[in-house]
Amino acid sequence: MNRAIKVILFMVMLLTMATLACRDRAVDYNNRGLAKFNKGDLDGAITDYNKAIELKPDFAIAYGNRGLAQFNKGDLDGAITDCTKAIELKPHFAIAYDNRGLAELNNGDFEDAITDYNKAIKLKPDFAIAYGNRGLAKYKNGDLDGAITDYNKAIELKPDFAIAYGNRGLAKFNKGDLDGAITDYNKAIELKPDLAIAYGNRGLAKNDKGDLVGAITDCTKAIELDPNDAKAYGNRGLAKYNKGNLDGAITDYNKAIELKPDFANAYGNRGVAKNDKGDLDGAITDYTKAIGLDPNDAKTYSNRGFAKYNKGDFEGAITDYNKATELKPDFAIAYDNRGLAKNDKGDLDGAITDYTKAIELDPNEAKAYSNRGVAKFNKGNLDGAITDYNKAIGLDPNDAEAYSNRGFAKYNKGNLDGAITDYNKAIELKPDFAIAYGNRGLAKNDKGDLDGAITDYNKAIGLDPNDAEAQSNRGLAKYNKGDFEGAITDYNKAIELKPDFAIAYENRGLAKFNKGDLDGAITDYNKAIELDPNDAEAYSNRGAAKQAKGDSVGANTDNKKATELNGK
Repeated sequence: MNRAIKVILFMVMLLTMATLACRDRAVDYNNRGLAKFNKGDLDGAITDYNKAIELKPDFAIAYGNRGLAQFNKGDLDGAITDCTKAIELKPHFAIAYDNRGLAELNNGDFEDAITDYNKAIKLKPDFAIAYGNRGLAKYKNGDLDGAITDYNKAIELKPDFAIAYGNRGLAKFNKGDLDGAITDYNKAIELKPDLAIAYGNRGLAKNDKGDLVGAITDCTKAIELDPNDAKAYGNRGLAKYNKGNLDGAITDYNKAIELKPDFANAYGNRGVAKNDKGDLDGAITDYTKAIGLDPNDAKTYSNRGFAKYNKGDFEGAITDYNKATELKPDFAIAYDNRGLAKNDKGDLDGAITDYTKAIELDPNEAKAYSNRGVAKFNKGNLDGAITDYNKAIGLDPNDAEAYSNRGFAKYNKGNLDGAITDYNKAIELKPDFAIAYGNRGLAKNDKGDLDGAITDYNKAIGLDPNDAEAQSNRGLAKYNKGDFEGAITDYNKAIELKPDFAIAYENRGLAKFNKGDLDGAITDYNKAIELDPNDAEAYSNRGAAKQAKGDSVGANTDNKKATELNGK
């Protein structure tokens, strides 16, 4: 999940340098411009600076001040032009270099900004704000250590520099030093209790430390101080999501998007919450919007792929995972998830290749081993599957599914006791694990423990009343105990749940045969053969029923067909 990151830009107010000797009309216009600037009247300030420059064309400070006003209006090119003119007129004008760096920084020209900050610091070695701004440019340029070094110097020169503490905290956060980040945010808030962004960023750090209540409290404070802070809503939504409050998270993401309609992260994160609520179409819509706003967001492509996978659109999922891995070639989770989609499409070799790549990128990813085990099992490589399940369990001893899957592989190797041991562990870890109860019932049935098997099937059906296989398997156990009526009842339910369940028809036919209902048995065998024309046993059983009815010709025909199929 993408993290919302906030930064604060430092704007330096240029001071008039008028003396009694030069307080002419140009200086008066410049000073009035400053007053208007401080009141937020940027257009009025620029008008006065224009007049000052008209009266005194070499008025470097007026150019610098006008550049700052244009910066605040969002005219970055105009700001750079004015600061450049101020520097041309006054080459040792450190503040003009700093302000031009600020405009370049916001223009994405990080290297140019750093060059200007270097010049400002050379001209004015105790220029704390220039160190702070250079730290911000280095941060934006990906040089976190360099940024922290500059913030350290800014704080050394100006110990009450709240924003430098806040920005140093942000750099530490991105280095993974959550405690160091929180310490810096604490100091920033101590120095400037109304610094909304520091609360929001501290909330994000607390979220990553697992202190979700603290995170929500901080984000709420940030919103109280700045009700238009879209990122604070986004961060609070993330904390609510991590607490399991999906509706609360979506509400906050909605507000974040309302305040900042181009907020790609908020769309992406809202998509995750919708996905978890089962609203796959809504999730895909949000992911698509996020990708439109940020086409290079590999995680959102991966998340959209997962939503498509859950809708059964395996091709669409694979296309999205392809893009995610193209954008982020070391994206282990995307390889793992693409493997899932390929597995479900029947491309087992492709799935194994993707799982292997995921493991190469992240050797401690237990799920990738477990998923590769499933693909190997489906290819009939039971020993390879068990080896992968062993590794998955070693990495994550609480992975109930890995125990259950290993149990099923052992069952298929004929190791019934080993299978039951694994199912026991899976159920211990996940007491509502219906599949594990059902599969343990199979193993107990094969060991002859029919009552134990029925008990497990009962539990599986109680947990998942729509599990047709558990109904059918319980019917088989009842049949083996001689309870033909009970068996037929279970087969009826299995067929109701899964009308194309050939084995259930065949087994119900056996129960009817044993009750003496030969016509009913033949009807069920007919259906089983219609659904699976290659089922030799169904032909053989139908032949037996026909023989019992005195239809020797029909019996011989079915027995020949059974022999033919068995010989293939």
